[in-house]
Amino acid sequence: MTHTMPKLAYAQDALAPYMSQETMEFHYGKHLQTYIDNLNRLIQGTPFEKMSLEQIILKSDGGIFNNAAQTWNHTFFFQTLTPTQPAMPARLAELLARDFGSVDAFKEQFTKAAVGLFGSGWVWLVSDKQHKLSIVAEPNAGNPLTKGLKPILVIDVWEHAYYIDYRNRRAAFVEAFWKLVDWNKVAERCVMKRYECTACDYIYDPEKGSPETGIAPGTPFEEIPDDWTCPICGLYKDAFKPIDD
Repeated sequence: MTHTMPKLAYAQDALAPYMSQETMEFHYGKHLQTYIDNLNRLIQGTPFEKMSLEQIILKSDGGIFNNAAQTWNHTFFFQTLTPTQPAMPARLAELLARDFGSVDAFKEQFTKAAVGLFGSGWVWLVSDKQHKLSIVAEPNAGNPLTKGLKPILVIDVWEHAYYIDYRNRRAAFVEAFWKLVDWNKVAERCVMKRYECTACDYIYDPEKGSPETGIAPGTPFEEIPDDWTCPICGLYKDAFKPIDD
């Protein structure tokens, strides 16, 4: 498998003034391209040649891991940004308040972690198997997938992410980052969708589960057995449709 540059959903000058075109040309156009080129070169003739990025991250170490993880991390970072920031979905705000006290408290803790990480690395908002959110700081090419955690949001605090625009003022870069986060994308990664029965209007809420039918709270609809039936009318799982919250 040959790994290629991810496509951006915005022009390279679209994130200005918070992230300049020059920064994008170097950060996306040169740094990320170099990681991808190095990865493709290093995996030639190895078992990693046929693996996805996620598989390589979980199974490799050394130079192959570093370049695979940096490719994945950067792609995730750039896909989290937008020049037209939407309002934060209410359900995402509720989850952040549940696990951090409030949205402002989450931002404060995330900012502190991003400013305080010594040297180069990444700060992540992650979800564990119980769908609890937490903040994880990873040095260098660290990726939370290696710890069984699901990445939700990330900021790159390597100097190449901000030095052109902010020089050594990492705190100013982190402050600007908050103006570029695509909250809809973040919500898609951590908000478990609710599903409605098309026959009786019963709504399956993954936060509550369906204890009366043996489904524990916190179970995503996708993980419910296929032979599960609606507790009201008895129709099967395929009779449900997702609700747009």
